Amino acid sequence: MKSKMKHTLAAVAVLAASAGHAQSIGAACGCPTVGARPTVNLSTLADVNGNLPVANTTLACNTLYVLDKKIYVPDGGDLFIEPGTVIKCVDNSGINAHALIVTRGGQIWANGSESCPIIMTSVADPLDGSYAVTNRGKWGGLIILGRAFNNVRNTDLKDGGPAASTSITGTNGVGLIEGLAGGDSRHFYGMPIGSEVNNDNSGILRHVSLRHGGELLGTANEINGLTMGSVGSATIIEHIEVTSNLDDAFEFFGGSVNAKYLVAMHCDDDYIDWDQGYTGKIQFVYGLQGPDNSGGALNQGDNGVELDGDDGPGNPAAKSDAHIWNATIIARGSSDEGIEAKLETKGSVNNSIFANFGRGINLSSNVATNWNGGTFNVKNCTFQGVTTGLRINAVAVPEVVGNADWDKFLADGNAKIPAGSLIDATFAISPLASNTVTDRANPVPAAGAPAAATTLKPPTDGFYEGAQYRGAFEPGAEPWTPSYSVAATIGSDISAVAGCDGDLNSDGLVNATDFGLFVNAFNTTCY
Repeated sequence: MKSKMKHTLAAVAVLAASAGHAQSIGAACGCPTVGARPTVNLSTLADVNGNLPVANTTLACNTLYVLDKKIYVPDGGDLFIEPGTVIKCVDNSGINAHALIVTRGGQIWANGSESCPIIMTSVADPLDGSYAVTNRGKWGGLIILGRAFNNVRNTDLKDGGPAASTSITGTNGVGLIEGLAGGDSRHFYGMPIGSEVNNDNSGILRHVSLRHGGELLGTANEINGLTMGSVGSATIIEHIEVTSNLDDAFEFFGGSVNAKYLVAMHCDDDYIDWDQGYTGKIQFVYGLQGPDNSGGALNQGDNGVELDGDDGPGNPAAKSDAHIWNATIIARGSSDEGIEAKLETKGSVNNSIFANFGRGINLSSNVATNWNGGTFNVKNCTFQGVTTGLRINAVAVPEVVGNADWDKFLADGNAKIPAGSLIDATFAISPLASNTVTDRANPVPAAGAPAAATTLKPPTDGFYEGAQYRGAFEPGAEPWTPSYSVAATIGSDISAVAGCDGDLNSDGLVNATDFGLFVNAFNTTCY
């Protein structure tokens, strides 16, 4: 009871302070209140074509910046963004949607901290938790382009055909990034075959929050929250939040960059998407779809992870061969896949939890061959509340012992379990166009939960952490969800509300009822 009382006070303090959150961003590192910062349009720091100077550019937290056009960090240029800096982005739909683009040879140094995050959001967002998570596509996104390997070839077909891939530039190994116009080499990623730089360094992103992006440029053509094209392994991507994006949260087009501690919320497409020969490592991913899955204007979500090998089936270039460990992704009970693996991808998904998807795994376009051959693996993953555990080329696999494919699913340590049996994956907002959470999820398994146990431990290689459990969060422990996240601000999950130890009656809310329990325990001895 002692720790419960202690954390109830913490919860009350956090909730009382939430209204001032917008003004206090960066206060821990000496930044002035957001309202006191003078406004500067980023276009005034760039040339007429949106190029920042090749010499260093620094965005300081004593200024509120407005992204009012496409801004490019040029080849040889460095963009430094101080901790606590806020960039607000103007809505400009169509091909001229505003985005921040780090071109090949450019570098971004956005090294925030949990107490002083760097935030990019819509100009309409007051940063107090009141801007509805259903506001998506209000600006473009953050795009980083590097010089590492990809398998783009001039014969590629979009999603396997029959149309030509939109990534083709005319040079094998050089792609045109999704969401940007052709004919501009600033939109290219990768290098001609034989000149790739797989340890390319595009800089650092740490404790960066990207909100309400994914501007619609044309039919089925949006910008991802964080787009990475041929980004090299020397680049650091850690503690990144993408909330309310109109397309994928995180997409990797080729490259070898690693990423960990990723939060993806309320996006309208996949949460992790790789393609075109991506070979990186990913650990600790938390995704929450919602708040709607009715198919209407506020519908959100698609696959948990969509893993593609190549745009050109039969292309002899190397396929994607990347690895995910410790993901927890909660869907809205849709017909989508937790894991959609296609187009000859290799790699693996390990020690992860997928909840509420229509199907756990779908293997298509020859991936079943890789799965049976051991070059694409799904191991020790738990699929909670899914209708169908495994499909191969859109055909459900009978879930009976003796079926070779289902036997392999089980032999690889995977489990299909009933809804609500490991994590609380129910979530609701009412009304839908608000941030009033009426049913909080809880992605943290209970301590000692058998369904969270695993026989696998991530490799010891200097990147992975030794998390020997299923899911993004250690069972029974405080979650790593950052305090500045939208999830924490609106309380979308129980774990985000001050650890929710203040929820004394375990109803998912910290309210007067809990306070009454706390008061009644006063002047008692607690051990």
